[in-house]
Amino acid sequence: MKVFASCITSVYLWALGVTIGGILACGMLSAPVIFNASKYLAVLEITEMTSYASGLLMTEIFVRFNYVLNAMAIFILIYELLAFNISSKKSLFLLGVGILSVVLIFLFTMYYTPAIVAAQSDGAAATASEEFESIHTQSEMVFKLLLVSLSASFIWRVYLLRFAAPVATKGRKK
Repeated sequence: MKVFASCITSVYLWALGVTIGGILACGMLSAPVIFNASKYLAVLEITEMTSYASGLLMTEIFVRFNYVLNAMAIFILIYELLAFNISSKKSLFLLGVGILSVVLIFLFTMYYTPAIVAAQSDGAAATASEEFESIHTQSEMVFKLLLVSLSASFIWRVYLLRFAAPVATKGRKK
């Protein structure tokens, strides 16, 4: 049973790492390039790309990444609830961070993304409104908080693995 639990924990940590990497890739790598596409395209002598068009591309990336996030939310929920119920050392911190992550994921994928897609379907003028800017800024904050909560969960789980495992010591010879 311990081997199975270790394997599940390893898969969980891997999935957390992949999700954290996806958030970083979307937020730090894709978004700055897409929203500044006209700068990159100008070097290639390609006509200017509008902010609205860049937003449409970025939204498509997030819509696709939402499938990963939703699957991860289910995995987090199942793993954290089982770990909390099975563990002899119950961690309210990890359970709380896990639940927070699930809430943030579903907030992003089921509220903010559809709201942004709906605004974009109304055209460029709708995405230039203060209401859209507010929703977009809020979605960015949720995404950043999700990065922090997933990272905290990952780091704390690794910490627990490190200090829960027996450390091999060499016996001293006299």
